Amino acid sequence: MNVLPPPSRVALLVGEAEAHRALHHPYLDALENGTLPDPVGALRRFTAEYAVYTKSFQNYLLLCMSKLEEQKHRSILLENLCEESGMIEEEELEELEELGIKAEWVQGVPHPEMFAHFRKAIGAEAVSDTGEIARIWKELFISQLTQANAAEALGALGLGTESIVKHFYRPLIRAIRNHTDLDRRDYVFFELHAELDDEHGELMLDIAAELIEQDPANAEAMRRGMQKALGLRSLFCDRMLEMELSR
Repeated sequence: MNVLPPPSRVALLVGEAEAHRALHHPYLDALENGTLPDPVGALRRFTAEYAVYTKSFQNYLLLCMSKLEEQKHRSILLENLCEESGMIEEEELEELEELGIKAEWVQGVPHPEMFAHFRKAIGAEAVSDTGEIARIWKELFISQLTQANAAEALGALGLGTESIVKHFYRPLIRAIRNHTDLDRRDYVFFELHAELDDEHGELMLDIAAELIEQDPANAEAMRRGMQKALGLRSLFCDRMLEMELSR
């Protein structure tokens, strides 16, 4: 009888992250199902808020890179940083083409510019008096990464962000398809990250496994960073849901 090996510590952390409330939040369900009082307006307000958080993503990467001691580990995050600037490798472009995402939509297009295109297409530029909820998220996350050691920073950005972003974005993609008439190119930002960030997350998990092998105590530091990052994402969703229901 074959006995399966026990799951690795990294796999257990990934499972814990994927089960977190931040990825199964009633706010995401409400956006997808259109049960908020103003489904399209809610998507616009989400977009206006989220722009505040996501425009600092390169800063998050740089902060995490600064914590890592080994050059090979920093190089993995540097590759991610290059793709944030719109540089996508040919192999990845071929994979995206198979999914129906055209190279000209994404190649050479910095991700902040891509998100700005979506923001304009959905009409979020007309939303006023927004940004405060996401600003708190952004500032707390930057503070977390600044104070973290290497393992905790990797837990926050790898396990608690990159490896789970596909689960956060897929309800949003379905919400956009269900409640707007946007072209696929308009919201390619989310599809691109749901696909490419899966690979980025895997590479960060490889770093996590090496750090745990070097020092098993790093596993708990990673879990701490992961839980803090997911907690901030969940808090953002809490506040967004409260705002929508109080309108």
